[in-house]
Amino acid sequence: DLYLKKELLQCEGCQSDCRTCTGPSQEECLQCAKKVHEWRCVPTCGEGYYYDERLGLPFRVCQRCEDNCLNCDSSGRNCSRCKEGFYLLSGSCIASDRCHNGDEMFCEMVKSNKLCERKPFIQFCCRTCLLAG
Repeated sequence: DLYLKKELLQCEGCQSDCRTCTGPSQEECLQCAKKVHEWRCVPTCGEGYYYDERLGLPFRVCQRCEDNCLNCDSSGRNCSRCKEGFYLLSGSCIASDRCHNGDEMFCEMVKSNKLCERKPFIQFCCRTCLLAG
């Protein structure tokens, strides 16, 4: 809760998001107070990050979502919102200019073997993979 300010030889309070610290800024936290840790203590995870509670740490860790994803679930994989220039397809963000539809027979085989979840196949067969069924 306090740190030693050497110039004045007195203790001062830590930043409010810190439980213990070595100085007044967020970057000087040693432990976070019930909040989240992302290289510093923060009240919430920022855009493009998710809470990773699997690590079993006394604080929650912010992990980055997959590339080009603005919001994702607690696994980091299932995206619900993409950056500009990308569109959402089966929980992944695909570049708008990369959506192709390959050979129809190949894409039907990809779909029938449930391979549409894999990014290379999604990008190559995205129109086929978008169809229900």
